[in-house]
Amino acid sequence: MLFGGETAQSYYEEGLTAAIKGNLPFAENCFKQALQLDAQLYNAQYQLGKCLLRMGQPLIALKHLQLAEAHLPALIFPKIESGYALLLLNKVEEARNSFSEALQIKANDPRAVMGLARCAEKEQQWGTVVGLTQHAIELNYSHFDTHLLLAYASDQCNEPEIAQRNYGQAIELMDQSIDANPEQPTGYYLRGKTYFFQEHFSAALSDFETALEKADKNTHYAAYNDHFTILDILCMQGHCQELSGKNEEASGTGERILELAPDNEIGKRLITAAKQEQSERPVHD
Repeated sequence: MLFGGETAQSYYEEGLTAAIKGNLPFAENCFKQALQLDAQLYNAQYQLGKCLLRMGQPLIALKHLQLAEAHLPALIFPKIESGYALLLLNKVEEARNSFSEALQIKANDPRAVMGLARCAEKEQQWGTVVGLTQHAIELNYSHFDTHLLLAYASDQCNEPEIAQRNYGQAIELMDQSIDANPEQPTGYYLRGKTYFFQEHFSAALSDFETALEKADKNTHYAAYNDHFTILDILCMQGHCQELSGKNEEASGTGERILELAPDNEIGKRLITAAKQEQSERPVHD
């Protein structure tokens, strides 16, 4: 029995609590129950869409988010989440429009600014990315994803000092996250990506291996607007092994990738590279 009885509001509040705790399937069910009891509870539509987005279902999420947008025109949050859903669907121009509309409602909202930075990243407009991420930090949005994106974009713009400073800040923030949640794979995966971008492949491999140990093969992970599954961890691990010259290990990773996704091009390439290396080895009598 829900606290407050079987009402739309009670299910909505139960869903919010579950979402905060990370129990997304239960939260999804609660928001759906709330909407069955009150189809005009558009905050539940928004939260359902946000929940589905975190679960890696951007197309379904977008329908709920856009419905919430239409009925809650003064709120920026449905527009921002719609923008991130559109980015996952590679609809960059539509995403840019959503973030721009959010900024018309609330100028200088840092999440909307970061959304525009993500749009620029998709189009490899690195100078624009640098400017937008620096603006987000000026707006006190000093988060892991902001520093990592600024660092990577600065690398592309040949600004090594800015890049190194922000890579360091990104790692420091992720160290804190890992200390707080040592059994979750998310922190290790994201820190591994940070090391990978710096070409610190040994450190990256260590983190990807730990992430694989802690990840559930049936779970979609989302943090700091980064989405990944065990398949993504394996692909990053294979990249590291390949770039470190560990082609036999990379081949083994490639086999694991193809077990999960038989048509995966990265998995095929990792195996092919190892076979090619073996064929090119000199034969000794």
